[in-house]
Amino acid sequence: MKVIKNVISPLYADKIEELMSNVQFQWGFLKDVTYVDQAAFGANRGTPGFAHLFFDAQNGHQSDHCNFILPLFYTLCGDGFHELIRIKGGLLLPTQEGYNNKHVDFDFPHTTALYYVNDSDGDTLFFNDNLEIVNRVKPEKGKLIIFDGSILHASSCPTSHTNRIVINFNYVK
Repeated sequence: MKVIKNVISPLYADKIEELMSNVQFQWGFLKDVTYVDQAAFGANRGTPGFAHLFFDAQNGHQSDHCNFILPLFYTLCGDGFHELIRIKGGLLLPTQEGYNNKHVDFDFPHTTALYYVNDSDGDTLFFNDNLEIVNRVKPEKGKLIIFDGSILHASSCPTSHTNRIVINFNYVK
């Protein structure tokens, strides 16, 4: 796992936060922010939240705001070519729950990068094969974490902040 603080300029970080916090920004409601099949979890219901799909290669979707976010993706690419699969914004509201459903974003080899849009609580948790928490990352505005997409991970909702906003990039190197 690679953690990069202040991956972009403070001005660009502020503009992303302003965009995604604006009342005119379109969020879609999700019954479970992890898209996990609820039947697999029985009584362990998913956590509701909101998403904005900036880009999805599988269905050819690109939102009006995608081009504003793409420079952030190019920052994490460096000089190499990366095949972009999806860019998704996520908004979680406060709950008293623990962490959300453990998951991987796709069932094929890929890399995941999470960009934290705002300062918040609601850590991102990482699990080993025994489903034990082996790492946690605190949301800090401007921080980017890059990890193997096959690693089981989970978000957690804020308990003391009003929201937790992230941008999730999935790609193949």
